[in-house]
Amino acid sequence: MAEHSIKLSNRRNMELTGINNVNNFDEEKIILESEQGHIYIIGQDLHIGTLNLEQGRVALEGNIDIIEYKAPGTDIKAKGKSIINRLLK
Repeated sequence: MAEHSIKLSNRRNMELTGINNVNNFDEEKIILESEQGHIYIIGQDLHIGTLNLEQGRVALEGNIDIIEYKAPGTDIKAKGKSIINRLLK
């Protein structure tokens, strides 16, 4: 298993290691995949500055509000849906 780490500076600059893939990204949300599960990064003006998946490294910048982990196998599409939408599915 690749070693995973996060370095966050002033809630604006983040460096991550142990990243396997970038599943989704825009200016408000970035979803990364590691061997330990999905990582949600939510904020404003988010940009990926460095991406090297061979080394498992990602660097991003922007206003970072939330960092959330989801277990491997979790449905990443369920994020952001209300509880009612998930129950009525």
